[in-house]
Amino acid sequence: MHKLFRSDDKLAALRNGDAFREWESLDDRRVCILCDRNFSGRQVRIIKARGGAIQLGCPSENCVSTPEHWVYPGNPLISEQAWANWSVTLAGCDDGPQLRAVNHANLMAAQS
Repeated sequence: MHKLFRSDDKLAALRNGDAFREWESLDDRRVCILCDRNFSGRQVRIIKARGGAIQLGCPSENCVSTPEHWVYPGNPLISEQAWANWSVTLAGCDDGPQLRAVNHANLMAAQS
């Protein structure tokens, strides 16, 4: 059943239905890793299932992704702080092949 949600209700549904990432506002953006769509919280499909459970879905037609398939734009898999911590760990690695920390901004630029 599709139902229109008020803004406050929609933000609450996003916050309760997405255990993987935080939603500060309906203008927060995510990228779907299944269909590569960049979207805002305002565009998320919210379905109230039988029994009152809320289900969140990608706004792309025919995409079956849910919040576990959505990432933050820009640095999709980890936060900047986690990347910084990981880079320090890699730089101090003494075992096996020498691993060097890379500047994440340069890495992201090289991928685009």
